[in-house]
Amino acid sequence: MKLEYRYPLASLSTGSSLGNCYAFARLDEATHLRGLWSAESNQFMLGSWDVELFVDGTPLGPVETVFRPESQATRLQHHAAEAERLFFLPFILEPRPKEKRKLSVAFYLIRLTNTSEHRTTFLVRHTLVVPAVPCPKFTKQPPVEQCAKRARCVQRTVDVEITTLDRPEEVRVFSATIEPSQMKSDQRSLIVEYSFALSLGETLQVPFAFAFSSEGSSAAYETLREVSDARALLQRSMDEYDRLLSRTWLFSPHASINRGLQWAKVNMVRAQHRYRLGEGFTNDPPQDIVVIRDLAWYVLGSDYVTPAFSHALLRLAEQWALHPDGKCTEYLHADEMPPALHDYRLNINDDTPLFIWAAFHHALTCCEGTDHSDHPLRRLYPVMKRAGEYILTQIHDGLVRCTAEGTGVWGICGWRNIIDGYTLNGAVTEVNAECAFALRVLADAAEHLGFDEEVMRYAQAAEALRNAINTQLRSERTGMYLLNIDTRGVCHHDVTGDLIFPVMFDIAEDQTRTHILKRLLSEEFWTPYGTRTVSPREANYDPDFGYQLVGGVWHNLTAWIAYAVRKQMPEKLVEALLNTYRLSECTRPKDFGNVVPGQFPERLHGASFISRGMTMSPWMPPTYVWLVAEGLLGVQPSLSHLEISPSLPATWKWVAVKDVPYRGEMISAFLYAGTLYCTKEVRSTFNVVVGKPASCKTSSDHLFALAMVDDQALRVFMAADQDVSGIVTAQVDGQNVIREARLCAGDAQLMEIPLELLQPVASSCNSSISLQ
Repeated sequence: MKLEYRYPLASLSTGSSLGNCYAFARLDEATHLRGLWSAESNQFMLGSWDVELFVDGTPLGPVETVFRPESQATRLQHHAAEAERLFFLPFILEPRPKEKRKLSVAFYLIRLTNTSEHRTTFLVRHTLVVPAVPCPKFTKQPPVEQCAKRARCVQRTVDVEITTLDRPEEVRVFSATIEPSQMKSDQRSLIVEYSFALSLGETLQVPFAFAFSSEGSSAAYETLREVSDARALLQRSMDEYDRLLSRTWLFSPHASINRGLQWAKVNMVRAQHRYRLGEGFTNDPPQDIVVIRDLAWYVLGSDYVTPAFSHALLRLAEQWALHPDGKCTEYLHADEMPPALHDYRLNINDDTPLFIWAAFHHALTCCEGTDHSDHPLRRLYPVMKRAGEYILTQIHDGLVRCTAEGTGVWGICGWRNIIDGYTLNGAVTEVNAECAFALRVLADAAEHLGFDEEVMRYAQAAEALRNAINTQLRSERTGMYLLNIDTRGVCHHDVTGDLIFPVMFDIAEDQTRTHILKRLLSEEFWTPYGTRTVSPREANYDPDFGYQLVGGVWHNLTAWIAYAVRKQMPEKLVEALLNTYRLSECTRPKDFGNVVPGQFPERLHGASFISRGMTMSPWMPPTYVWLVAEGLLGVQPSLSHLEISPSLPATWKWVAVKDVPYRGEMISAFLYAGTLYCTKEVRSTFNVVVGKPASCKTSSDHLFALAMVDDQALRVFMAADQDVSGIVTAQVDGQNVIREARLCAGDAQLMEIPLELLQPVASSCNSSISLQ
């Protein structure tokens, strides 16, 4: 499936956030760079980079911008010429250490075309500002000290070497294939011009590179030598994204959901960085802050796309994020060695139980060991146990209690922790539900490892906490749960999206569960653009205040609710997937504020639904992946088996997924006519047929095919998310089976060929059978 969005420039307000292991870049809507940051040094290497194009002294005007996983490009026009400026950061999915230099560079590829009737001269002008530059197009602004940098520029034939004055090891090299026609610079900026004469109909593509290093001049020039072929590196980046997108490749009747999942993967890896401390991601790029709550939620989705990164994330948390008493800290700086632990002086919050869940989830989905004696859970269990034991120390009078008396981050122990002037302390239902679930997870882990006494300890503690929640934290006023009982014993009956936690973590009993979900799915909360965080009926409701956490829309809440109703109301699950991605491909992104095609916006105004946060949320994309995998597809890993039981609305007759990473292998499956066909033995609520994967390809991006073979037949599943015709080719034992397919949007077919029909020609190498 080709991922690309094309938008008229006038419909856009800003541009992409691109990233790789070592760099993060932000662009405006016309593909000018608005900040380049290095993960290795946690420094801005460039504040801005504008590329202007002129024909015989007249500027070319931008008309359209194209958004792709690996790049952003803007097309420009003039009555005598056409041009394109394309920016990209090289991308390698799982780079080896020696490939670091290939990722420490940024490129512009400038394409010039003479459409006039005479020889024409193009001028390409680069304006680079070295220190970080604040930009109103983004919510995240650079630190003040990054804006104060000064540098020295020295021209060296076709290169310009740029060195920070008070950091001589911080070097950048701007490079072209020819010498500039003009250059001028000062301690803040560099302006370089190049002249190109083109004949009638001639097209020229010119690369410009910007290499950077925090290890001195020689390292920066070594980078340039390793990336001398920009076009080849762009193609490598495209190939690497194709490799990423082939993992957990969903195909469903709804094209928007299929695209949404693919772009979620793209968004995910753009924020995966290698810091001085290790591999991590930040909740507000570009920076080095790693928040453990967000790390935990991230792992749940990353396990299905980039399990090696999940492993590294948990390693970082395991090594650095726990206090001596076992409490998980709120955040740390991944550029510090060793890092200070920042916990806002909270004795407990959601980071600790969520970390236990993330570690367990990773052990279930990504670890190859099967016997209790060698299962990697044995390595993870001690750190999970430390965190669990800490939770037990924070239970008083039956409930986990936060004793903080501050406001904002210093007084809120749940996920909505950045509301100014607000306190959420004491016995908080959200945190208690998470802790009960974490203790139950610990009991399961202990049972698998044969620690019988600890099984009883954690199972009994989990059940006692669940009972306490259902007795002490029930609201007689609403018939649901309290938001919290604060440190002064006051009960808060606020109706908020936080009610989802006792449902999601299996605390609520049936009647209460039904009541909560009915309320959260009503128009009071549920909107076409996602779920409001607080009911409009509440006195403190505000659709914009507190980072939209007291009435605005946060899509992770939408995902949690959708997951909770996946079995009973799968149509709401599908609706949630559509609502979450709606703004990411809206007709005019400019009308909705901080919106970029293909990126998941962070948070929305609760009434106008204008995006008010980051243009690319770092944590919502993996949550979208998790919702597709464990919600829509019904993937449920456990210590003993894997279950796949899709939850489909009545109008859907099929769904398929290819190459889901699971314990060191790739699993593919499709549900069709009430039967689940899978390449691995799994449990399911549907009848299961197991087969071995067979090679299969199609001639169209919108024609999906998946083939598997067993002792009886070759089965080729074909499906479409738009009207399509094409050729499907499956291969078994060197024999091609070719089928012409014509499908309407949302249709699917299953072709079953008994093996005896293939046997007579199977001995002929590369033979083919054409089927109508």
